[in-house]
Amino acid sequence: MYPHLQFLTLDGVAWSHAQQVEAALAGGVRWIQFRAKGLAMADWIKLAEPLAAACRVQGAIFIVNDSVEVALAVGAHGVHLGAEDAPPALARARLGPQAIIGVTFNTPRDLGRLQGVTVNYAGVGPWRMTQSKQKLAPVHTAASLQALIQEAAPLPTYAIGGVNLEDYATLRALGAHGIAVSGAIARSAQPVQAARELVQATSL
Repeated sequence: MYPHLQFLTLDGVAWSHAQQVEAALAGGVRWIQFRAKGLAMADWIKLAEPLAAACRVQGAIFIVNDSVEVALAVGAHGVHLGAEDAPPALARARLGPQAIIGVTFNTPRDLGRLQGVTVNYAGVGPWRMTQSKQKLAPVHTAASLQALIQEAAPLPTYAIGGVNLEDYATLRALGAHGIAVSGAIARSAQPVQAARELVQATSL
């Protein structure tokens, strides 16, 4: 089964994507999602290549947000797709049966994206308001998030959207397999320590 913690890199913070990944890996994180926006394809691939390599060295899962092409180019383990990205069926056809394909579920209507295709996990949320994502979907209550998790079952779900260390126990109790964090590490003044604390909490 997948780790209970996934870290998404973040644009526009004091730490570069490479520094964020280095800190997360040093803190014990073993699932990295590379998320960068607005890059030309060549620059996107150039930025992703050393991150994929660093994850391979540490035995960590490395997936790319949004782009099947970048995932293919750098030998990523897979891709995470939002509602406006490539269809999961296309990603599966391009990446093959072993690839990890994740999707975003904001409402039960999003489950329609699963028809005729196997995906591996879903990011569910948002749990609260966050600065990490533009075009944020409406924030869930505990009850509505739990209902969404139940709708997605038996697919493993990762709660996302302003999630921090203190949320883990609550979100697990709602049925989430794990949590996906971004600012909790990327905006920390001590990202290695923040990563380490999250890894310890989600290992329980």
